[in-house]
Amino acid sequence: MIRYSLVENNLTPDPDDHVAGVQPIGTKTMEQVVDMMISRGSTVTKAEALSVFEELTLAMVQVVRDGYNVVTPLFNASVSIVGVFTNANDVFNPSRHELKVRIKPGLRMKEAVNKMKVEKVATVKPMPVLQSFKDITSATESDVLTPGGVGQIMGTNLKFNSAEATQGVFFTGSNGTTIKAETIVSNMPSEVIFVIPATLTAGTYSISVRSVLKNTKDLREGFLIDDVTVK
Repeated sequence: MIRYSLVENNLTPDPDDHVAGVQPIGTKTMEQVVDMMISRGSTVTKAEALSVFEELTLAMVQVVRDGYNVVTPLFNASVSIVGVFTNANDVFNPSRHELKVRIKPGLRMKEAVNKMKVEKVATVKPMPVLQSFKDITSATESDVLTPGGVGQIMGTNLKFNSAEATQGVFFTGSNGTTIKAETIVSNMPSEVIFVIPATLTAGTYSISVRSVLKNTKDLREGFLIDDVTVK
């Protein structure tokens, strides 16, 4: 069941516009997914499953690096090139062009999405809502993270107490490691501008804002719906 609530859309001039904010139950790491698999009666041990997944990951990364597309039941991966070529004789230049990995849902994932049920819920419990993320350095939205660059989040209920270690903008890697953005440039209810941690390594991350909202006492966390990637 996918639960969502509607919040005001601050990205358009129409005061009546709203957007859906999916309210996820939480985030699962690969280890937690393997634990779920084992709990269903799989004869494969956790160590074996994680080892196979690591080997599968290495193999898929290698075939993509070799120039192939990857098609799996869960996702399809391909590589594209962005940037302007000045003429037909121009060649790839890392200062003007960039390789991007494109990930799209595979057949099994598409079938699962088509069967998902959705439920609209009242926004009884206010929480940070992240509507968009922009990596200023690469001029991309909800796609790339540039370590040491500047990031911008737009949404609602984003403002937090930057003096509190538990509040702020956080990046959670696929391995469960979480890193906080320490330098905040602008901290407003509808916009947060910050320096992306330079310590982020290559991989996929979820972005979240943690805050104790006005007239509340508990820490609340909102996530960007799209994961972003450090190349």
